Amino acid sequence: MSPSERADLARRLTRLAPVPHADEQARRRFVVVVVTAALLMIPWVAALAWTLPPRYLAGHWRTTWVGFDLVLAAALAVTAWAAVRRRQIVVLTAIVSATLLACDAWFDIMTAAGPDRWVSLATALLIELPFAGWLFYVVHALIRLSMRRMLTLSGQTVIDLPLWRMPLFGVPPRRRRRT
Repeated sequence: MSPSERADLARRLTRLAPVPHADEQARRRFVVVVVTAALLMIPWVAALAWTLPPRYLAGHWRTTWVGFDLVLAAALAVTAWAAVRRRQIVVLTAIVSATLLACDAWFDIMTAAGPDRWVSLATALLIELPFAGWLFYVVHALIRLSMRRMLTLSGQTVIDLPLWRMPLFGVPPRRRRRT
């Protein structure tokens, strides 16, 4: 099939099985919950800053770090599996892996003391943060590529928008209120 025939077929299939629109009430509920959580974090962080001691002897230290690194290893393994299998879930697993790498770098640096701090700083700056940044870049590129292909196949005009301006598919655009 030629590209135009594929686009025509995709348009016809879309008309047969339209994309279900997200429930507007569920979307609003989601926004309210996330905004509320973000606002509640402000007094929580202030309370922690005011009340936490500058030093704390932690229990289960070895279990905490071994467990965290096992979760990070599992996230990286699932990301590798999804990439080898060319599965869409690679986007989510790569975001999780990158976030865990950034958290690992932060906590390694902040909890290390003496010469260990230099080792933590070096591994964060030379390995963990560049790897996390690369994974975030790959996710960004995959989302943009998927969006372009979906727009092309559905016969829509491909506009090169940054992700923060790209609308969600299946969610109707916000109606502008007339004043």
